[in-house]
Parts: sequence; structure tokens; C-alpha cells
Amino acid sequence: MSGSITTLGVGSGLDLQNILDQLKTAEKAPITTKEKEKTELQGKISAYNSVNAKLFSMKSNALSLSLESDFLKNKTVISDEEVLTASSNDGIESSAHSIEVVQKAGYSSWQTDGVASKETVIYEGPATGITSKDASVTTESGTMTIKYGALESQQDIDIELTPGMSLTDVIGEVNSAAANKDEDGNLIVMASLGTTADGDYYLRLASASGGDSADSQVSVEGADFAIADVTISLGKAGDEDPMYLSVAPGTTYEQIAAAINEASDNPGVTANIVDTGTAENPFRLTLTAKETGESNRIVIRNLPMAEITGAAGESLNAIFKVDGVEYQRQSNTGIKDVISGVTLNLKKTGETSLGIQKNLDPVKENITSLIEGFNELISEINGDKEDDSGDEVESDSSNAPLSDSFDMKTMVSKLKSLFSTSLNLDSDYISLVDLGLEINKDGTMTLNETTLEQAIESDPDAVEALFIGDADAGITGLGDIINDGITAMVSSQGIVSAEIDEAQTRLDNLDKDIQTATERLTKKYETLTEQFIRLDSTISSLNNQAQAMNSIIESFNKTTE
Repeated sequence: MSGSITTLGVGSGLDLQNILDQLKTAEKAPITTKEKEKTELQGKISAYNSVNAKLFSMKSNALSLSLESDFLKNKTVISDEEVLTASSNDGIESSAHSIEVVQKAGYSSWQTDGVASKETVIYEGPATGITSKDASVTTESGTMTIKYGALESQQDIDIELTPGMSLTDVIGEVNSAAANKDEDGNLIVMASLGTTADGDYYLRLASASGGDSADSQVSVEGADFAIADVTISLGKAGDEDPMYLSVAPGTTYEQIAAAINEASDNPGVTANIVDTGTAENPFRLTLTAKETGESNRIVIRNLPMAEITGAAGESLNAIFKVDGVEYQRQSNTGIKDVISGVTLNLKKTGETSLGIQKNLDPVKENITSLIEGFNELISEINGDKEDDSGDEVESDSSNAPLSDSFDMKTMVSKLKSLFSTSLNLDSDYISLVDLGLEINKDGTMTLNETTLEQAIESDPDAVEALFIGDADAGITGLGDIINDGITAMVSSQGIVSAEIDEAQTRLDNLDKDIQTATERLTKKYETLTEQFIRLDSTISSLNNQAQAMNSIIESFNKTTE
């Protein structure tokens, strides 16, 4: 049985429940003491874990300061970043350069004369004056010669013409001619009937295989009523395999632009129809290389266009000078082969200077963070807290469970000793004190950042030697010294881990003691409650007997009277 018996004492008239509660409270005092001790231990464990976290953070800073790679970082300083930008690899020597961008690399471009509409035909059919396909187009005998194949090795297909032949007759002669068949009997050049926008009929000749290759070009001689599809070629300078595109009479500017852009073997050229906005003939076909430089100069055949960018042999390469030496490159960006370890990106013409310097900003940040971490550790141990307004709250045992810890004081002393270590270096910077470190009266540390920056700027190699050390001379750097010292503190055998283990063991024992004492008290309370219930019942019975006796005596007295 547990809890308060609210009816206890009703029978006897005594405050038996209150007596039981007071007895229980008195018995519970040792448990309350243990629970308070448990709360204090939990606070200590939490504080130790916080100390451990801060030590690990400091160890990370110290480890970075022990790595030579952190001292090999570089930065580029450019006087005019509108002229160029640059990046440098870590570990290269500091240097300074003067750079002049004479010309940026350009995109090769071409354009046609202006026309009235995008639907304007770029290749017109011949004005034959022939109004019927069956009308006579020949007045005397002759030979129409169709040339087929690559320009340097074309074969002739001769078609004999007789007086009175119509376009239909000539088409039949061409398509049936034995000379117009390959070894497998397949047609080489196909003849068909074409019509101009003015309604004139003409004979169209086209490669039966499609015509989009150097080996399928077609031309015709000896017949003014016949015209062959034009094979244009687009390529880049020095390209031995340009793109070929067969263009039929009646093809518009818009259609040829689409055909160029959609070609699977497009050599890196973009075709556009642009509207210049002029009152007359505002539309032009333009071709622009997708990449800059001379190697991407567009080479055109059989397209009525004029060269714009790069005209008259003007170079399309980027031209720039580094320390007076002139260079040319195909691109404006990613130039890596001029200054070793440096990538240049040209932005505009002009002059600027480029400096490659050691970048010790990460080193400065790690030194600063290391000192800040130490001060945070001191605050954690001292229990320095702030309220919501940012004002410091006076420390007490509840928020400074480690303030009286001998081991924590010893650890802080060791840290100060590590931070104050001096090395046997032939340098003006042999300790953190030389970089601006000061130890304050309250145990915290202050870093004079001006002193630190001056040291880094004046002698970065000496700052590096302070933290990296000198392996040849057997000198361990300050980075390793501090890192190794903190590593020992946060190890499983270190000060903090030992304190946490000890506190946790005591906490576990307290939990067991509290549980045992609580169970014992509960059983005792249940037994006392049962005894008090019997006592209450006994006294109630005696009270009832007393009342009955009083009633008898009162009745007897009244009878006697």
C-alpha cells in the first residue's frame, strides 16, 4: 500500500496521516540529499562534455596549423580586374607581372546583304521564259554535260540534245542515260521539273543520293534551261573535312539557316536570320563560330556572304603581353601555359599588374580561433554566463560545476604552457607571444591582430617555420606541439575522459542507492500505514465502548435521581 490514506484518523480522531507524512519526509532526507548530488553530477558531466567539445575544436585549429599545405596557399592580386581575372595554384613561388591585353579573341562571323524578308529565296531558278513543260526548248543539236563528284575528280555525264525536245523529253533522257548509272545500275543524277516564283519552268539536276557530300556535287553546262542544286561547304580554317549541304533552287534564307543549324556534321557554326531594323532590306543571314580564335575561323564556299569579324586577315586570336613578351591564344579564358601555375582570363583591352602572394588568411583565422577557443574554455570552466540582454550573470556552483576542479585547473595550466612554448629558431618569431599573444590577469588570452598581420606580411616564411618547425634541425613546430598536447587531453585516457568516467560511475552508484532506499522507504511506509490503520480502528473501537459506558452511566444517574 502506498500514498496518503485520506480517511486515516477519522475513527480515532487523531491526525495519523500527518504523523505518517512527517515520518516519511524525515526518512526521505538521505534520498533527497543523494538526488541533489545526482543533479550536481549530471551538471558536471554536461560541463565536461562541453569542455571536451571545445578542446576538439581547438585541436582542429592546431592540426591545421601543423600542416604545411595550409602555408602553401596563394592568392592573386590584380590592380584592375576589369582587364583580367586570374587564379593561381597553391605552392607556387610569389611573383609579380605586368600584363597588357592588346586584343581579345573574337568569334569568326559572316553575313549576307540585306533582303526584304526571311522568306526571300537565296538561290533563284533560271528565268527561262518556258511556260509549258511540253513546249520545245531545243532548236538545234548539242550536248548537255552534267558534271558529278568532287571538284578535283568530277565525271562527265553527256546528254545528247536534238531539235524540238521539251523539258519532259530532256528529263527522260537524263534519267535513262546509261552514263548516268553507277556500277550497280543506280541513278547518279536525278533530273526533275522545277518552277520559279514567276511561273517559268526549268530543268533541275540533283544528286540522287542527297548531295550533302563533297563526292556528290553537281553542275551543268550546255543548257541554259537547266540548273543544278548548289552544294555549299562550311568548315573551320585548316579543316580537311568541312560540312557539305546541297541547296535546291527556291530555298529561302530561313530554310538554309535551319538546315545549317540542324546538320549533324555542323562544324561549330550558328546560323541566324537577324533583323537590322533598317527601313529597306532589314534581314540578313549571319554565320558565327561557336568558339573564338583563328582555329575556328569560318571558311565558306558557294554562299553569297561577306566576312565581318576577321575580315582582311585580321587575327581572331587573343593578343596580350606578359612582362613585355607578346602571346597569342585561341581563347580569352583558361590560359594556363603562360605563367606557370596561373590561369588567366582576359576581360577587356588595357594594362594591369598581377601579383602572386602567399595567402596566410586561413592561418590567421586558425590562430585567432585557437585563442578564442581557449577563452571559451575558460568561460565554460568559470561558469561565465550571459542573460538574455547579453549582460554577464554572476557565477555560482550551479552554472560553474568545474570551477573548483583541480584537474581542470591543471589542464588550463598545461594549455597556457603549450601556448607559451618558445622554439629554438633563428627568427624574430619564436613563440605566439611574438605574434601578439598576451595572457590576461583573469586567465584569458588576448591576440593583438595588428601585430599578427604585420608578422605575416613582413616575414610569412618565419611564421610558417614557427608552426611547421624545422625537420632537418629536429625542431617540432608549434602546431604539432599544441595539437599533440590537446590530443592527450581528449584521448580516452585523458583528463576530461577520466573525470567523465569517474562522475558517471558515481552517478550510476547513486541511481542504485536512490532506487534501493526508495523501495525500502516505500515498504516501510506501507507497513506503518497498515499499523496506523489498525491503531485507528482499535482507538475507534475503544472510543465507541467508552461512549456506550458513558451512556449507561448517564442513564443510571437519571434513574437514581
